[in-house]
Amino acid sequence: MNPIETFLILLTAICGAIILAKKIAMPTPIAFVMVGLGLAFIPGFPAFNIPPQYMLLIFLPVLLAEAAYFTSVRDFRVNMRWILMLAVGLVGFTAVVVAVVMNKIIPGFGWAAGLVLGAIISPPDAVAATSIAKNIKIPKRAQTILEGESLVNDAAGLVIYKFAVLAVVTQQFSMVDASLSFSWMVVCGLALGWLIGFIFMRIFTKLNDPSVQILGTFLAPYAAYILAEHVHASGVLAVVVTGLMVSWHGASRFTSDFRVAAEATWKMVVFVMNGLVFMLIGLQFPSLLQNMADYSPTFLLTTAFIVSLTVVLVRFLWVYGVAYGVRFLFKPVRKVAPCPPWQNVFIVAWTGMRGVVSLATALALPMLTLNDVAFPHRDLIIFISFSVILFTLVLQGLSLPWILRKLSVVHDWRVLHEDWMARKDAAQAVLQRLDEMPKEGTLPSAAFDRIRSHYMDRIESLGHGPNTPLHTKEAPSSTNHPLIQTEHTIWQDILEIEKKVVVDLRKSFKIGDDVMHEILRDIDLLHSRFK
Repeated sequence: MNPIETFLILLTAICGAIILAKKIAMPTPIAFVMVGLGLAFIPGFPAFNIPPQYMLLIFLPVLLAEAAYFTSVRDFRVNMRWILMLAVGLVGFTAVVVAVVMNKIIPGFGWAAGLVLGAIISPPDAVAATSIAKNIKIPKRAQTILEGESLVNDAAGLVIYKFAVLAVVTQQFSMVDASLSFSWMVVCGLALGWLIGFIFMRIFTKLNDPSVQILGTFLAPYAAYILAEHVHASGVLAVVVTGLMVSWHGASRFTSDFRVAAEATWKMVVFVMNGLVFMLIGLQFPSLLQNMADYSPTFLLTTAFIVSLTVVLVRFLWVYGVAYGVRFLFKPVRKVAPCPPWQNVFIVAWTGMRGVVSLATALALPMLTLNDVAFPHRDLIIFISFSVILFTLVLQGLSLPWILRKLSVVHDWRVLHEDWMARKDAAQAVLQRLDEMPKEGTLPSAAFDRIRSHYMDRIESLGHGPNTPLHTKEAPSSTNHPLIQTEHTIWQDILEIEKKVVVDLRKSFKIGDDVMHEILRDIDLLHSRFK
C-alpha cells in the first residue's frame, strides 16, 4: 500500500471517527485517537510516519494562525496579565517541576532531558479543549484566557524546548548565551510577524480574486514561520502576530464573499489537520510500545501516571494561586479586578488537555547528539509525552462536558449587551443614511421603503435591551430567547419549502442547473442566519 492510499484511508477513518463520536456522544479528539489505535493494531496496516523535522512545519502554522485569526484582540489585551501568567509562568513552572520529578524517579535522568520532557508536555492545547466543549458554552472570559494562553504558551514551551534540546545535543549550556538567544527569538519573532502581517494586508486588496486571497491567508503564516525559523527567531510568535494583524485589519478589508468562502475553507482544512494529528497519536502508540522493551510495564505505567498527575496538579496549584493568591497579596489588584467565581477558575484549571503541539514537539526530537550518540531517553520521553496526552484527553476530556453541565457556571452577560448595542447602533446608522439618500437625487422611493421597513423591524425586535430568557442555566446568547428560536424555526421551514420548489422545477426541466444554483445560493446564505 503506497503512502497516498494510506492517506486516503486515514481521511476515510476521520469521517468514520466523526460518525462514531456522534453516535456514542464521545468528544471528537478522543474518537480520532481511538480510531488511530484501532488502525495501528490491524495486521499489515502500514505506518504513517511524518519525518520529525517536518512535524512542526506542517501543522503549527495553520493551527496557530486559525486560532489567531478568530481571537478577539480587545479581549486578549484586557486579559493580557492573566494570559501571560499562564502561558509563560505556568509553562516554565511545569517544565521545572517535571524535570525535578523525573530526576527523582530516575536518578541521573539529567536536568536537560527533564526540561525537554517538561517543555513538551507543559503547554495545554486549546484545540482539544474547544473541540471537546464545542457544544457546551464556556464562560466568555474563561474561553478568552484559554485561547490567549494557547497562542502564547506554545511559544514559551518551544523556547524552553529548543534550549533544553540544544543542551542535550551539545552537552553545553550558557545562561548568557541563552538569555541573548531568548531575547532575539522573542523580539525578532514579534517584528517578523508584524512585518509579514503588514505586507499581506497591503497586497491583499490588490489580489482581486477570492481564491488567491484565501490561499494567501494560508501562505502568510507559513511565510512568517519559515522566515522566523530561518533566522533562529520564534516561528510561533511570528505566526501569532501575523494572525492577530490579519484579524484586526481584515474586518474592514475583507469582502462578504471572501469571508463566507474563507471561513468554510479554513474550517475544512483545520478539521482535517486536527483529525490527522490526533489520529497520529493512536497510530504511533503501538510502535512506541515496542521500543519500550527494556523497561518493565509496571515502571512505564507508574512513571507515566506520576508525570501525568503532576502536570494536572501543578496547573491547579498555579491557576488558583494566580486567581486568588495574587489578589490576596496585592491590594491594588483586588481593587482593579475582583475575585472571579470559583467555578470559572476550576474550568480554567481543569481545561489542560495536551494535544497537537505536544505530539509534534515529541516526534520532532533529534535521533542523535553532535557526537553521534543516541539522544538520551528519547523513546522514554516520547512515550511519557504520549501518555500525558492520552491521560489528559481521556480523563479531563471525557469529564469536561459533564463538569460544565454540573457546575453553576457564572456567565458574562455583558456579551449580550455588546451584541444588542452593536446591532442597534448599526441599524440606526443605516436608517439615518436612508433618510439622507433621497435628498441626493431622484431614486425610487419604493426601494427605500422596503429597506427602511427591514431595519425598522430589526430595531423594534431589539427593544430596549438584550432579549434573554427569564430563567436559563445556559450560557447567554443572542439566539436563545424563545421568541428568537421560534422565528428561526419558522424561517427554516419556509426556506425548505422554497428550496423544494426550485429543485422540483429543475427536476421537471423547467429551469436549468445554473438558475437553480444561483437561487439556492441565495437561499443557503439566508438559511445560514437561522441555524
